[in-house]
Formats: sequence, C-alpha cells, structure tokens
Amino acid sequence: MNKKIFLSSILCGLCFASFAASANDKVEKVYDAQRYQKVCKGKSQGAQVSFAYRGIIWNGTCEPQFFPSAKNSSITGDEPELTNACNGNTGATTATINGSEVKGKCALGFVPPRPQMQQTQPQMQTAPAQ
Repeated sequence: MNKKIFLSSILCGLCFASFAASANDKVEKVYDAQRYQKVCKGKSQGAQVSFAYRGIIWNGTCEPQFFPSAKNSSITGDEPELTNACNGNTGATTATINGSEVKGKCALGFVPPRPQMQQTQPQMQTAPAQ
C-alpha cells in the first residue's frame, strides 16, 4: 500500500513538474516591437499604460525609443542602445546594437519601470578652524 502511494505521488510530481518548468518561458523572450508601439499609439510621452501579454499584466510608460524594422532574434529589448539612440536625434533611422548596425525608427513605445539611479552630490569638507 505504501509503495503504491509513494509511486503515485512521484508520478504526479513528474506531471506537475513539466507545468512548473514551462511557466518561466512566458517571460524569457517577450520583446515584441510591434506590440510595444501599438500599446502607445495615440498616447503622449510619459503616459501610463498596461496591457496583457502571455498571461501577464505589463505596466509601464510610453517613452521614445528605437524600434528595429526587421525582426532580429539577438535583440532582447533591454539594450541601452534602444533608448539612447533617440535621445539626441528623434529622426534616427539606424542604431548600433550589440556591435551591429540595425535599421529602424524612433517612436513612442512601452517601457517597463526601471530603478531610478540617484546621483549624490559630493559634500565639501571644511578643515577645522585652528
């Protein structure tokens, strides 16, 4: 009896393990340039947006960024070049991403929240009066 319970619990565990392993594949590769642009269509810079994708609710803002015109499997969406390419030139048509030149355009698109880096100003130290 104990062997049957043990064997059935192992089999059930193996069945559920495949579902647990596949849960992380939903967020592993989520960069979709067309979807990121579509969600910000008609919005202004800094507008808060939310959308459902692959069973997950994504929250963020609409910010100018570079979108490649061709689907490129090497772009993951978190490259700093995507946001930096449009800082100085909003009409940029090429950007260097991961060492290769990519054609595309600057447009408003979904940007997930990122930690804000606080810059501290150095404080001047005064010498004690003698």
